[in-house]
Amino acid sequence: MYEVLDLVSRFGPIIVLIGTFFEGEVFAIIGGFLAYRGSHSLEFIVALAFVGSFCGDAAVFLFARFCSAHRWVQRWKEKPKFARAIRLVEKYHAYFVIVNRYIYGLRMPGLIALGLSSISIPRFLVLNFIGAGIWAGLFTTIGFVFGYSINSVFARLEMMERGVGITLGVIAVGLALWFAWRQWGPAVFGRARGETPEKLEDDRAR
Repeated sequence: MYEVLDLVSRFGPIIVLIGTFFEGEVFAIIGGFLAYRGSHSLEFIVALAFVGSFCGDAAVFLFARFCSAHRWVQRWKEKPKFARAIRLVEKYHAYFVIVNRYIYGLRMPGLIALGLSSISIPRFLVLNFIGAGIWAGLFTTIGFVFGYSINSVFARLEMMERGVGITLGVIAVGLALWFAWRQWGPAVFGRARGETPEKLEDDRAR
């Protein structure tokens, strides 16, 4: 289990940057956990999560703005989530840039809806800057604060892993002994009492 943590620690910055670019809060929380473990400073992780989130959202927005006829954008426009995102953009307009990150499942359709809306690019970038900063600070701090709890979970999982291995080993040995007894036990103990295999077969037949 700790080999996984060491791997994450080694490539943590890359994972946080790419993860927050494409996905979201899970990778920011992982980054906060890495900061708790002392692999990297919290400020560095927050900066990575900010850059990933800001650039990821800006990329989708600009792509939808300048490539609105692309089939990828058109495919998203046909999904039910896009209709919901459009309603939220019309209701909250520019402020949806900030709240979009916190609505599960609407990050992508929300950004496309914003790209197709009338909001100006400079205004989007300013609000995206503010939103990414708040978001990165919030979720990396959550990972940092709950780092002890997450670490305890990994420790317990490792103990459970060992316990399960020992239990399975004991069961395997027990089954092996049981099958060995069924196969050779009666013959061995029968010979010790002077019983021949033929006699044992006759007793079984009776």
